[in-house]
Amino acid sequence: MTHSDCLEWSAAKIIATYLLRWPVETFYQDGKSYLGLNEYRMRSAEAGAPWAKTHWCLVFVAYSFLHLACLPPALMKASLPVKTIGEACRQQAQALIEGLILYAHDQLQRGQHVKEVFARLFAKQGLAVT
Repeated sequence: MTHSDCLEWSAAKIIATYLLRWPVETFYQDGKSYLGLNEYRMRSAEAGAPWAKTHWCLVFVAYSFLHLACLPPALMKASLPVKTIGEACRQQAQALIEGLILYAHDQLQRGQHVKEVFARLFAKQGLAVT
């Protein structure tokens, strides 16, 4: 018997049971929307490519850190998150871009040529800078 056909359950039990599932639902939604979880669809862990397990682990770690970033400081009495996972992702993306721009500016100020700066920034992607 599945939970959806438990006709004898009270409304309170149905809601309590659904509330147990809610964190799972929000994780999947946030993971698919913001962390690339939707890129690797598989029916079982064995069916996916070896790197898919690594990707899943990284999604869980990233989600955990983002979730922590959403929680209020310990000194506040509030228990609900003060921002959403989407807001935390946008905030982290902005911080990353700001750091990248500041790094490039610093390298240019130190006399590095533009091509050298871009070559260093994109070396891991194997992109040739022309």
